Amino acid sequence: MRSQFEEVWRRRFTERGRLFDDDAGIAGWTDTGLETRLRHFQRVWPGDEPGARWLDVGCGAGSYTRYLAEQGVAPLGADYSLPSVQKARLRSEAAIEWMVADATRLPLKPGTMDGVMCFGVMQALSGPEQAVTELVAATRPGGQVWIDALNRGCLTTLIKRLLARLRRRPLNLRYDDPQALAALLEQVGAEQVRVYWIPILPGRLSRFQPWVESGVVHGLLQRLPWLGALLSHAFLVSARKGEHS
Repeated sequence: MRSQFEEVWRRRFTERGRLFDDDAGIAGWTDTGLETRLRHFQRVWPGDEPGARWLDVGCGAGSYTRYLAEQGVAPLGADYSLPSVQKARLRSEAAIEWMVADATRLPLKPGTMDGVMCFGVMQALSGPEQAVTELVAATRPGGQVWIDALNRGCLTTLIKRLLARLRRRPLNLRYDDPQALAALLEQVGAEQVRVYWIPILPGRLSRFQPWVESGVVHGLLQRLPWLGALLSHAFLVSARKGEHS
């Protein structure tokens, strides 16, 4: 049974799918926010064999799904918002497959996907456990798993959480601890877990975004995880499903 928090977000994403026509609006991001997240994934994703079967859970309007198709893999876009899936299908190549599905109850046989990705979903769930279990279960042994989440330890998030506590108001999004999410992946059968930081500047400072995405800053944040955690609004986690899982 979905919590009230999840029901609110489900209605919100369904409504966004009806009201918005741009990818960012449907996904609930700003244009710069969506573009930044996509660039970070493009930078670190190693790719896969041509024709590999990939699942994009929480695909929204299909930004990442189309990118996967452009790289030669065979993606399946999935989202629980029917209006979003309909718009994704209309703006994409006919060969791309789509389905309406919930990240916490995927209608797939275990081990049928070569890779799975789930971006922009964790913050709208009460907890990551069920979705992460489903994602790993859907992946074949040795296949890739990619998840993004909002960073609980980011400085701006820490301030936001403090203010919410002082005002006795709940946060409208959920934030994850990178190490806890990595540990959960290992618990359900994933290996080679790695965290990548995604620093995203506010819209008014977006002209400086290329600087924070430079190789120097990227390398610094990876070498100093405490700094990456403090400065990064979001993060990516990659893993491989264990061969014996």
